[in-house]
Amino acid sequence: MHLIPGKPALLAYGALIVGDLHIGLEGSLEKGGLHLPSQTQSMLSGLLGLLHQTRAKRLFLLGDIKHTIGRVSPQEAREIPHFLSALSAEVQLAVILGNHDGGLKPLLKGIDSYGPRGLVYKKLLLFHGNAKPRSDDISASSQLIASHWHPMVEFRDAAGALTKEKAWIEAEAFGKPLLIIPSFNSLLGGIPFTKISESWVDLSHARATLLDGTYLGEHHGQDLSGKAKGKGQQSPLHKARGANKVREESA
Repeated sequence: MHLIPGKPALLAYGALIVGDLHIGLEGSLEKGGLHLPSQTQSMLSGLLGLLHQTRAKRLFLLGDIKHTIGRVSPQEAREIPHFLSALSAEVQLAVILGNHDGGLKPLLKGIDSYGPRGLVYKKLLLFHGNAKPRSDDISASSQLIASHWHPMVEFRDAAGALTKEKAWIEAEAFGKPLLIIPSFNSLLGGIPFTKISESWVDLSHARATLLDGTYLGEHHGQDLSGKAKGKGQQSPLHKARGANKVREESA
């Protein structure tokens, strides 16, 4: 199991794993007066490039494919079918539904889908995170992987200015290691991972790793914002790896 350097994407057992695409986010932002071009084609190009780079045989989308809750927006209805069709033409695709994915099923058109409680793939329990996974699946797995929270780390500079960066979070849940993956959509914000409030997520020894591989270590209940950005070590899950190494491990 390896993090793709510089990308919010995970490679494990020949499968590429990403989460929280939130297609249709731009329409929601437009209602608030912020006009941005659609990121859907950019995300599609990014995923196709990662599939080519890693030679992954499977692709798992861990929920929140769409953004609008409770309905399907015109943008989502227009863009999601092409997006999923283009991916399924290149790789075996599976979608785990998230809390934003109400109304998504009619757009899947034969693509394998699973509820938010997820599925077990090669001892990995893949789920969205808004609902607890099934007890049998927890027992059958050795590693849990979820998205949902859009985890970030806060940094405060000497002048007091606060910035946030996406991060991978290694925690525990139900007595098993839990990896929380950052959102794939570059426009999405998130929450400091220390504010994840679900009682079943154990953050007491949580470890944070930035997308560039900077390992910030364990937080032991304290805020990591005081740690100097870029001063950490390389994460054990995110060691520098060339394209050839990535391809070898996806085989």
